Amino acid sequence: MSIQSVFIVSDNYAVLPEFCAGAKNLADSVTAVVFGDEAAAKEYASCGADKIVYCPVSEEGAPEDYAEIIAALIKEQPKAIVMVNNSIRGRCLAGKLSVYLDTAVLGSVNELTVENDVLCCRRVVYGGTAQRKESFTADYGVITISTGIFEAPQETSGNAEILPIPGEPAAPIRRISRSEKKEGTVNLVAAKRIVDVGRGLASEEDLEMCRNLAKVLDAEVGCSRPVAENNKWMPKACYLGITGVQVKPELIVVLGVSGQVQHIGGINKSKVIVAINKDKAAPVFKNADFGLVGDMYKIVPALIEKLS
Repeated sequence: MSIQSVFIVSDNYAVLPEFCAGAKNLADSVTAVVFGDEAAAKEYASCGADKIVYCPVSEEGAPEDYAEIIAALIKEQPKAIVMVNNSIRGRCLAGKLSVYLDTAVLGSVNELTVENDVLCCRRVVYGGTAQRKESFTADYGVITISTGIFEAPQETSGNAEILPIPGEPAAPIRRISRSEKKEGTVNLVAAKRIVDVGRGLASEEDLEMCRNLAKVLDAEVGCSRPVAENNKWMPKACYLGITGVQVKPELIVVLGVSGQVQHIGGINKSKVIVAINKDKAAPVFKNADFGLVGDMYKIVPALIEKLS
């Protein structure tokens, strides 16, 4: 399919400048669909979109309520690509949109290119062991993407037309109860320096050593998927990788990370990668600018002492 319009659907206003900048390289017309009131939408009028359509979700409602109406709005264009923020809520919304648009969802896309007027999507498959390039054959396509895919603009510009969504949900979801999930609020995408922790860490208590290194480097702490999901030592919001947070800091220090494809795909745009691992054959060294083969329990304290 040739690209005429891109719709960005997000439950997070903060991603709009980056997503709009990327979308402008793919199509001439960019429309952002967001969830909130008119005042919130106006705050992001300079995000780079041509139009911002806001959906006034009530306290008891959910963004998914608007899926059918959003799909009808998208169908006003003969062809379109729909980019959805790769959050838990976004993935739910992407699935519903694909049903109403009668198309497929390509999840966790990590690279977008246009070849012969066709959008090509690259994403990790087979549990992170391979990458596959795919394109849509239908008039509409839905993809989920994370921050870090595009270059975020230093300054935003433009003055988007602000419009309300044309209609109300026919059968809205009613929320019965809600409980806040206590997780870290670190913005790894914006971090200039990151300490990346892997399974080479022996115990949860040893995270303190990594945090001390981060402190002297003025860095944030991220981790590999097993540390967050299997060991549950860190919040999932700190998990780096193609299916997690994708980053491109000035410096990332990788501690005890083997270097699997899906993890490297989330950090390989970093300007400088320093890897520390006792296994000299660890794949991470193939992607590192500097590598130290040795025991991180000796190397990291020495670095902290030297940098303090």
